[in-house]
Amino acid sequence: MRRVIFKWVAGLAALALLVGLGWWGVKSLSAGGKQAKIVMVTKPVTRGDIEVTVRGWGVLQAIEERDILCLAEGVVKNVFVGQGQRAAKDTPVAEIEPGDLEVKLKQKEIELEILKIELAKAFGVSPDKVESVDPNQALVLRAPSPGRVEGFRVKEGEIASGLICQIVNDSNLVVALELPKTLFDMVRVGQRAGFYPDRFDGETPGVVIVADPTPIAREQAYFYEVKVELQNPGLLKVGDQGYVIIRTPTGDVRQRAAISSFASSEPLIAAFSGTVKKTFVKDGARVKAGDPILEFEPGQALLNAMAKQMEYKQKVLELEEIRMMLQNLTIRAPIDGTIIYIGIVPGQRVAKGSNVGRVSSYDRMNLMLRLDEMDVPKVSKGQKVEITVWGPQGQQKCEGTVADIGATGEPRDGIGSFNIRVELDNPGFLLPGMGAEASIFVSQKQNVLLCPVEALYRGDDGGWMVDVKEGKERKPVPVKVGLMNDMVFEVLAGLTEGQEVVTGMTKEQPGQSGGSSVRPTTTIKILK
Repeated sequence: MRRVIFKWVAGLAALALLVGLGWWGVKSLSAGGKQAKIVMVTKPVTRGDIEVTVRGWGVLQAIEERDILCLAEGVVKNVFVGQGQRAAKDTPVAEIEPGDLEVKLKQKEIELEILKIELAKAFGVSPDKVESVDPNQALVLRAPSPGRVEGFRVKEGEIASGLICQIVNDSNLVVALELPKTLFDMVRVGQRAGFYPDRFDGETPGVVIVADPTPIAREQAYFYEVKVELQNPGLLKVGDQGYVIIRTPTGDVRQRAAISSFASSEPLIAAFSGTVKKTFVKDGARVKAGDPILEFEPGQALLNAMAKQMEYKQKVLELEEIRMMLQNLTIRAPIDGTIIYIGIVPGQRVAKGSNVGRVSSYDRMNLMLRLDEMDVPKVSKGQKVEITVWGPQGQQKCEGTVADIGATGEPRDGIGSFNIRVELDNPGFLLPGMGAEASIFVSQKQNVLLCPVEALYRGDDGGWMVDVKEGKERKPVPVKVGLMNDMVFEVLAGLTEGQEVVTGMTKEQPGQSGGSSVRPTTTIKILK
């Protein structure tokens, strides 16, 4: 932008000078030359060295900056760093209180385990295969264990869900009885026992499986629960009454009781609802583990099965998220660098994923320049750059390298402007946001013919020209131009060393041996 402004200002100033000079020249001529006359200002063609650079201005940026993210939710317990402090990668920045995360973790674990067991039964697979099993398998409900079907009332064509039936293992029965303190003290788990049912003659052998010392308050005394497991000969059922005899070392304990339950009973539960396509058993039938009980119609039932499976996967993700938050209660720096912002204090509540600060790597920096379209062709990757900044210690210099050149430009004041990125090592005094001037080295030559750039202008045919002084006259001479900077240009042809070229005009007062009141030349430098 400075270059563009400079060009417009230079053009306007030159025009003003031309107009002023023309007026002054006419006035001088009208005076018959008695007051002043116009003389040429010249400079010689010399031999020397030339260096070409492209200059620009830009702003320094850290080569890498990263947000410091909180990966857990909770209340800030401690903050370990402050703005301006250095922090290595993974250095603790802050610490979050776990709060109720541990409670949520336990709740999610229990919910997931219950759902896993439920789906394992519904899908007929082991719990570890619930997530990956084909949901079509859930259309057939199977017996979870061997036993007798009890309470099966489902009919084909009906919608079924929830508890379908019980699979009862009636090979063993349980008799529960309550004993007073004196008899209970004689009983131990594992003692042999026998049940004598009222409906049949003979003894059904059993064993004591429970002797609970917790007292049970009744109207006149405390009693204690004892359970005896019996082997079912095939005809006994729940509710049959009779006598239990427990054989102890100090004598038999005799008590009237009734068969209270089967030794085991497992519910068959449909994890989702659906229309029953087919039933495979009737109430009271005996089944083996894995035998089909009923089959659902596909369609809505399959969609429900898939939804249940997705619900399980979602709970797995929720559980993993809580575990990850518990593992990330310490907020850490994502990169090596300097903390340029920290936005949390102890006691503040933060959300998962919130930005709590920013760290910047100052060791390597970028300088973003904008150059106009006339200078960009001179620039290439890898060129050395001299950078000047103004800091607390005044003007300081460092070096960088052209790292990237923009592929497209943006029009500004009728001239294309391109982004140029310069990379540099930080000597220690650079900070992001600093303004900097850059000089990009383009090329140089040694021991060549050099001519002052202010002598150069375009001829009528568009070629480069200079005016050479021959006596008191000016002679236009075409020249071939090589390298050019703001001061001189390389002469490839047209001039020789020592020749005087016209660089401007001056006014000489009467009676003076030399010129005075220097005026700008009418030959204006043509900007590159």
